[in-house]
Amino acid sequence: MDQADNLRLRLVGRPAIPDPVAPAEIRPQSLRVIAVTSGKGGVGKTNISANLAALAARSGKRVLLIDADLGLANVDIIFGIKPARHIGDLLHGNVSANEVLAQAAPKIHILPAGSGVQRLTELDRKDKLRLIAALDTLEEKFDLVIIDSGAGIGDNVLFFVGVAQEVVLVLSPEPTSLVDAYAVVKVLSQQAGIRNFAVVINPVVDEMTARDMFQKLSTVAGRFLTAKLRHLGYVPRDENVHRAVMAQRPVVDLFPMAPASRALANVAERLFSESAPQILEGGMKVMWQRLMREAEVPR
Repeated sequence: MDQADNLRLRLVGRPAIPDPVAPAEIRPQSLRVIAVTSGKGGVGKTNISANLAALAARSGKRVLLIDADLGLANVDIIFGIKPARHIGDLLHGNVSANEVLAQAAPKIHILPAGSGVQRLTELDRKDKLRLIAALDTLEEKFDLVIIDSGAGIGDNVLFFVGVAQEVVLVLSPEPTSLVDAYAVVKVLSQQAGIRNFAVVINPVVDEMTARDMFQKLSTVAGRFLTAKLRHLGYVPRDENVHRAVMAQRPVVDLFPMAPASRALANVAERLFSESAPQILEGGMKVMWQRLMREAEVPR
């Protein structure tokens, strides 16, 4: 283990020891929870989250898109909406989760985060418990929850990504993105017990470059970690993505035949065509509470 690894483990703590879960406590659930994360910012994570939500809604799913990049929110910008409230109001005001939700499109609701709100960047235990209770009231309203997490390995990322059944890891074809992506896989596998990651490379010149990036990440992760990675797909460089962002629309809606849109449709098909992993009885609330208990195991 090198010096950087030692430093990272001192910062985030040693791996939590999960409580044993009896097989009887696990069952398939209709609600599916997917987190989209990345090692660094600027790799198109939010854009992919929004377009996956748009594609899922197109297939008839009721989608809740949680903007979990607290303090640096921009999911609402992709959909061209201006929410009246955000997660901060839910945590520190007398409003319900339903009152904070903003409809972004037919079958898509957003739980917005506050942009430039410093107090949201680090949630304390009271905030987390309040958020758990509030979101528990929403579960029956949706078929799919997509969590657009912050980048990196901060406490908020561990909290939000740790509840997901599935994790989509986005990285760009740059050495720094590769190193940061490995750090995310390492910390999430050790701290949140996540063992499976679906990888999307964005944006790339061609498929060969994408597969080369995935192979590099998969090789080093396979050598030093127990986590398993699978290549979910890639998104090619496409000026239509920029045009869609400027128009504040998901590219799959505005330019459905664009190369990026077709690639995103392929990613969504691979992701949604597979059955969701089993989760704990009780859904998101139980998973979050269990995650918090594990985080409080004495180091």
